[in-house]
Amino acid sequence: MSKDRVIIYEEAGADPQADVLVIDNEHGRTRVRAVPEPGQLAGLVRQLADEGADRFELCGGFGAVWQAEARRVLGERAPVGAIYYGFESLASIASYKARFEAGEVLAEAFLIVHEGADPGSDRVVRHRDEGGRTTLVAVPDLATAAEVAAEMAGGLQLIELYGGRRPDDAEPVIRAAVDAGVPVGMSAF
Repeated sequence: MSKDRVIIYEEAGADPQADVLVIDNEHGRTRVRAVPEPGQLAGLVRQLADEGADRFELCGGFGAVWQAEARRVLGERAPVGAIYYGFESLASIASYKARFEAGEVLAEAFLIVHEGADPGSDRVVRHRDEGGRTTLVAVPDLATAAEVAAEMAGGLQLIELYGGRRPDDAEPVIRAAVDAGVPVGMSAF
């Protein structure tokens, strides 16, 4: 596990200098930051790497182009992963994207694997002005991520799993959520 990981997503009106969620324990530190627009990503990852961040994971909304930009900025200083979706989620992620672009009120969850995390207290819900919400939940392991996904899936349109090491790490979360029609993305480096 990295000692200072940062997860970045896009949120209108966000302050990229403010941590949205922090999990800091003997296993390392994970921070979540938001940028109001993708163009601010490169400067933020450079700044955070200068401050000691040693691993980055980007929300699926950024995609491969912004992941490549962050990797160019960082070079070999820190790995940069991004959320990608498997075949089982393609139809529902396409639907989510169309609904998002149409301005529909949607809810998503980011499940963040961080050893020693407590999903009851390491949780933040961000409500958007136009409606909808993003729920960030830190979980201690993949089994707990699957449990949380199963509990939340009925009220969500999207789940992103951060902190997995391999694509098959997402399997329990996918099994818990995809049958409910919720696309599940996972970090890929």
